[in-house]
Amino acid sequence: MANGKLVYGIHAVEQGLRSATSERLFVRDGRLSGRLRGILELAREKGCPVERVSGAELSRLAGGSHQGALLRLVSSHQKQVSLEQLLTEPQGKRLFLLLDGVTDPGNLGACLRSAATMGVEAVIAPKNASAPINADAIKRSSGGAGQVPYLQVVNLARCMEQLKSAGVWILGTVLDAEQAISDIDLGDHIAIVMGSEGKGLRENTRKHCDFLARIPMVNDALGFNVSVATGICLYEVNRQRLHP
Repeated sequence: MANGKLVYGIHAVEQGLRSATSERLFVRDGRLSGRLRGILELAREKGCPVERVSGAELSRLAGGSHQGALLRLVSSHQKQVSLEQLLTEPQGKRLFLLLDGVTDPGNLGACLRSAATMGVEAVIAPKNASAPINADAIKRSSGGAGQVPYLQVVNLARCMEQLKSAGVWILGTVLDAEQAISDIDLGDHIAIVMGSEGKGLRENTRKHCDFLARIPMVNDALGFNVSVATGICLYEVNRQRLHP
């Protein structure tokens, strides 16, 4: 089905129409709810072609639940930019999110949603052993995938050194850090590095961090999902910047 990415579910489709480049909207035949009628109207405003199909066909395309709507995005819907381009553009207080070994597309999508909400300039991950931007990631991002660049780099450690050269401090999050993230001054340019849920940060990634910090927990036996931990860390950056 073409080369575009598929987004399904009312909220994800609505966000996709608003923030991404849409190729075609598929909507279930029959009577439509108010929200589905609103999606049809939004598609017309955006100039997105609409095709009415059966519920069975939507289920086949989506591979599961779809809530009556499915959107095909053009493959280049995401912001295309390089790290070098970003670093040459003047900014205020810079904020980057680095993901080291996050392989689940759903977690990536949730991280992109938090990144877009919290003003992250770009999400960066290594090309190897990282989640792709697929339908699940786009749906979980609720539009964030179309708002924040997702850069996949050959060498994450080299990328971290590039950020340092541009005046960005690198903060790695680990369970065994002495300092809590709330005890570190995050008011300057900062990149937050999150590791995989199973293994955390790789040793080489840890070595290239300026600081290591942990999220304070009453019971760390279970810990946080990586996307939840990401949201907490990005919130702390914004809390300090808004209330120094």
